[in-house]
Amino acid sequence: MNSDPYAWIEKSLDTIRRAHWYRSPQKIDNCPGPTVQLAGRKLINFASNDYLGLAGDQRLIQAAIAATQEFGTGATGSRLIGGHRDLHRQLEKAIAKLKQTEDALVFSSGYLANLGAIASLVGKRDLILSDQYNHSSLKNGAVLSGATVLDYSHCNLNNLTAKLEQNRTNYRKCLIVTDSVFSMDGDLCRLPQLLGLARQFNCMVLVDEAHATGVFGASGAGCVEHFGCTGEALIQVALSAKLWEVWEVTLPALLL
Repeated sequence: MNSDPYAWIEKSLDTIRRAHWYRSPQKIDNCPGPTVQLAGRKLINFASNDYLGLAGDQRLIQAAIAATQEFGTGATGSRLIGGHRDLHRQLEKAIAKLKQTEDALVFSSGYLANLGAIASLVGKRDLILSDQYNHSSLKNGAVLSGATVLDYSHCNLNNLTAKLEQNRTNYRKCLIVTDSVFSMDGDLCRLPQLLGLARQFNCMVLVDEAHATGVFGASGAGCVEHFGCTGEALIQVALSAKLWEVWEVTLPALLL
């Protein structure tokens, strides 16, 4: 037996390198935008999530400077224990207004929002039915919740119905989880039909609108609005970075 309990790390890295899967961060030299300055070369950036070009917007940069001068650089602790700034509630009210939801809760990132939201909705006695093409944050949130997780075939309502018929009565609560716009394929979930199944089998629905908010719907509220499902009982997750321009809400609301 190898006496070094960490010896596996280098072996694993070597396997990754031989498979040409090894990656390391690259230093970017310019302000966020459609192009990047990388190792002296100007390249078009196809890897950015800054879809609306807001990360380098001078209005947001100046607002961030003003907010940090007034409120500091951090909240210094848990929101429930240490309190929050009014900026947070302003942002949440603006999100709820655009989404036409009862309320909204801001997380530090979309990834953390999926982890936190799913874990708060279901637990060990519950069932999650997840589209097989869901984003990894949805998949990881499902696993961390402790619930039983079953994948259904991508956008396949017949397969989802069959799994509900076979499993729903064995669990206390059930959550159907899906992206609205799937990040790798760009296709849309069949949200009205999913909500119909949720009513039929007494399920909750969580839809990740990260790639739909600011893109779909008459006001940019996402696929829920696009499909005419505004006001339906469901949980929406969205990236607020895509909503700042719509609402003229400042960047520091998510930074503090």
